[in-house]
Amino acid sequence: MATIGMSDSPPNRSLQCLSWSRAAVLRALRRIVAGVVLGVALSLGGTAAVAARALPSDATFAAEAEFRYPYVMVNKQVLRLAVGARIYNERNLIVMPATMPEKANVLFKTDINGDISRVWILTDDEAQTYENNK
Repeated sequence: MATIGMSDSPPNRSLQCLSWSRAAVLRALRRIVAGVVLGVALSLGGTAAVAARALPSDATFAAEAEFRYPYVMVNKQVLRLAVGARIYNERNLIVMPATMPEKANVLFKTDINGDISRVWILTDDEAQTYENNK
């Protein structure tokens, strides 16, 4: 009877399967570089968008407007936020009224009922521009 010899050691595999081909390394590097470039472009693009946001020319400026939902004191006058009012923060993102700062320099627009329908919270530079234009 013939016995089949089996060794206890694992099969001999060459290290070829562990080495990367030059083309695979270049593909991986290209993907990494593309990801980094995309990340930098998006972060710089977001900054440029904030710096160049379009603010309405027909809105009213209020320095140190006080927010106590649903009321806003602007220029010594108490106004109410309209139902569905949109509030834009310094990054031009819509925020909820509960996240408003107690005081801020803002631009606002009123609706036909005299309620505030849109609010733009201004950066210090934007507020300075509107204060100088008074």
